[in-house]
Amino acid sequence: MATVDEVEVLPDPETHQLLATTLERVNKASNQARAAALEAKVFSGRELRELVKGVVDAAKLPDALVTAITDRVEASLARRSGKQPKFSTYQALTLPAGAFRWSSDGKVAMPTAKGRRTIRIRIDTARGGLRPPLEGRPAMLVFRNGEFHLWAADVDRSPDDD
Repeated sequence: MATVDEVEVLPDPETHQLLATTLERVNKASNQARAAALEAKVFSGRELRELVKGVVDAAKLPDALVTAITDRVEASLARRSGKQPKFSTYQALTLPAGAFRWSSDGKVAMPTAKGRRTIRIRIDTARGGLRPPLEGRPAMLVFRNGEFHLWAADVDRSPDDD
């Protein structure tokens, strides 16, 4: 059941595959960007963004994902001690609030591997009206148990959250 910090995504089969592909390609690009940054000894700032943009362009991902990938790579590089774990295939992707366009008719437009797509969502109106609960908030695209969700990224979560 969705809470006020979560929205259930209701993709058709084609969109479901597109979202899965988006996570796969973004995580692969994130791993490539992190490896290139370590090799170039670039850990933050404009140089890291330019390096990530080059990887995103080579992966043929839309520019709308550059900021999200840069942020996650920079956070990963900040934990430089010890072995760096790779971004897993379906690891959640956090997108800034501006990446989403919420509508009151149960849809959200968001960046994917093939550009911006409008996707159906389920909003629990019993928990606060028709306004999308994540509007104006950064959100994570999460893939769990074969389903997609958007979770508020500004909420502390237990590792056991599903």
